[in-house]
Amino acid sequence: MLQTKPRITHKRIFFDSKLPKFLSAAKQKTLAGILNFTGIGLHTGNKVKMKLSPAPVDTGIIFRRKVKDSYVNIKANFNNVRSTKLCTLISDNRGNSVSTVEHILSALYAYEIDNIYIDLTSNEIPVYDGSALEFVNKIEKLGFEEQDSYKKFIKIKKNVEVKNGDKIARVSPFDNTLITTEISYDHKLIGKQTISLLLNSKIYQSQICSARTFGFLKDVETMRKKGLALGGSLDNAIVLDDKNIMNKEGLRFSDEFVRHKLLDFIGDISLAGYRILGSFFSSQTGHELNNKLLKKIFESPNNWELVCSN
Repeated sequence: MLQTKPRITHKRIFFDSKLPKFLSAAKQKTLAGILNFTGIGLHTGNKVKMKLSPAPVDTGIIFRRKVKDSYVNIKANFNNVRSTKLCTLISDNRGNSVSTVEHILSALYAYEIDNIYIDLTSNEIPVYDGSALEFVNKIEKLGFEEQDSYKKFIKIKKNVEVKNGDKIARVSPFDNTLITTEISYDHKLIGKQTISLLLNSKIYQSQICSARTFGFLKDVETMRKKGLALGGSLDNAIVLDDKNIMNKEGLRFSDEFVRHKLLDFIGDISLAGYRILGSFFSSQTGHELNNKLLKKIFESPNNWELVCSN
């Protein structure tokens, strides 16, 4: 039986002592109303308005991007991922895309919100402070609506793993969603960091959602020449030079870097379409390997099964 342990040396493990029973009769969930957001895109620098609104049962998460005088629908699904270069970009088969979807999807997945329409006036999610905090604050304030249909879950049946050099992403059978993430950087303020948690909204709200994206000053010019990080600043990212953090306010957590990597990982695995019941391990991964793990899972029905909570 898992015990509540607030801390282990060199690793933070967060558990909730009041975990729901496996596959209790959980109903699908949407938002109780409409949420509006306005901001800029981290990579495009484009101004964007975003609206989240309730969707019917079994809809999933649909991005509806305004193109000229109409909207195009793009399903939040791993098969629609077209680019993983410093963010996750999804697209329809006509090339209409939405980028940097991982932060909003991370928040929705952590709160087990099943059915949502996300309307956008541009092609990127607003970045705010580089975390998911703004999304979580508004979701918490608005609340949820239970829907008249039971949730479905993806249950992992066997170990599935993908590798690329020293990068590893793996999932194993488990009766909840457990995620362990580790990173290692050759920078004295990062080094090796590890975090592990059982995913639920309470832990996500207190430990993960406020962790910001980060980057290195030496890489900024190269990224901008490639059309990336055009909206980036010290207001929406942690920036490190060779020795220091350039943000005057410093870090929100001593291990904020690995916490943000876990935030991103949650957003990327949400593209499975349903909550995955399994124990995840990721080391040195990014959006590309996260997506490859989902594709590997669904390569064979021997790896998974769809189960209902009723």
